[in-house]
Amino acid sequence: MDSALVYHFVWSPMRSKPCLRGEAAERLRQLMYEKAKELEVDLADVRIFSDRVYVAVAAPPTLSPHHIVCQLKAHSSHCLRREFEEMTKVPTLWTRAYLVEAGDHLTAEQVLSAFQAALPPRRPPGRPRKEF
Repeated sequence: MDSALVYHFVWSPMRSKPCLRGEAAERLRQLMYEKAKELEVDLADVRIFSDRVYVAVAAPPTLSPHHIVCQLKAHSSHCLRREFEEMTKVPTLWTRAYLVEAGDHLTAEQVLSAFQAALPPRRPPGRPRKEF
């Protein structure tokens, strides 16, 4: 690729379910590389955690970051939900939200910490108690 922009993406499964483990995580990695080849982009780094996905993509300036991440999420969601029954327990695999940062000077740790900081606070589990 002559002139490429480096995008760093992070997104998570619906309800932050830690469902990306074992075979599902390995299959997700394969699906990411399949779709990247189809989109004609290079995956510089793919890190799959149980509750989030980090992907660094080198793409031509003609492809928008939104198009790239939507294609990766749609392809992987469709295939994973078809192959792993536990992925169908939530209405959709991925949330609509994602973080994207551009630049080849960024590290995965910086982008992941920015994603963590951007997450809304989670309410404690259980039923809320009434204060008297």
